[in-house]
Amino acid sequence: MVDDWLARIGAVRAAPSVAALARLQEAQMRAVPFETFEPFLGGTPDLAATFDKVVRGRRGGYCFELNGLFGDGLRALGYDLRRSLGRVRNGAAQGGARTHLCVQVTLDGVRWLADVGFGGHGPLAPLEIGRAGPQQAPNGTYRLVDDPVSGERVVERLNGADWVSLYGFDDAFVGETELQAANWLSANWPMTVFPNHLMLAGHDGATRIGVFDRTVTLTTAEGQTRAPLADFAAFEALVCERLRLGVDRGTLERAWERIEGT
Repeated sequence: MVDDWLARIGAVRAAPSVAALARLQEAQMRAVPFETFEPFLGGTPDLAATFDKVVRGRRGGYCFELNGLFGDGLRALGYDLRRSLGRVRNGAAQGGARTHLCVQVTLDGVRWLADVGFGGHGPLAPLEIGRAGPQQAPNGTYRLVDDPVSGERVVERLNGADWVSLYGFDDAFVGETELQAANWLSANWPMTVFPNHLMLAGHDGATRIGVFDRTVTLTTAEGQTRAPLADFAAFEALVCERLRLGVDRGTLERAWERIEGT
């Protein structure tokens, strides 16, 4: 199964190393988009079916699916890792509920944050958890800072002259029961974004595509543009052609109908 996953993300087997981990992280993030069709349409993602959905069905998913798949692939390749639950901040001083799954990988005694499932502008490369100061990724500059209030490490991204908080995480053990509970909460709790809005994020070559309901944000090295989707045909083309997602037409039609009604 690991070979099928590697084929899905366009990567090859290699012995565990920081460089190999970075290649795997960037490969999955570029090949497998973040998408929230299931919770947006009233469903709860079945984490046991993630491999079939993402690898065989050529779909995407949100953090519990994408980082779950990534973690399983890394373990099969011999990586030492643990799961962490985080609190999304998106610029806020504090986070909300523990609704984000990320992965910590230990290589030669050094811990790395390896996250392929954040719907915002997450790094395309692992971040060294114990390092102070900025760290460069292919898609920007990041840093990890300690929050004495929550006891979390907070991922921040440099935006112009400002550091913007993305999410915080800690080292608490995450078992299967807690993982299933966080997945259900994220998909069903009205206070989370996923039951209320469609979110998509992926890459088309050098362009990062972000979708929030019918608003499309394109980010390139030259800057950022934002515009609404004109109609269903534009929505279908973006999902199926630019993001290369295997979403069936019925699902697309139901999602667009709900988007138009918001």
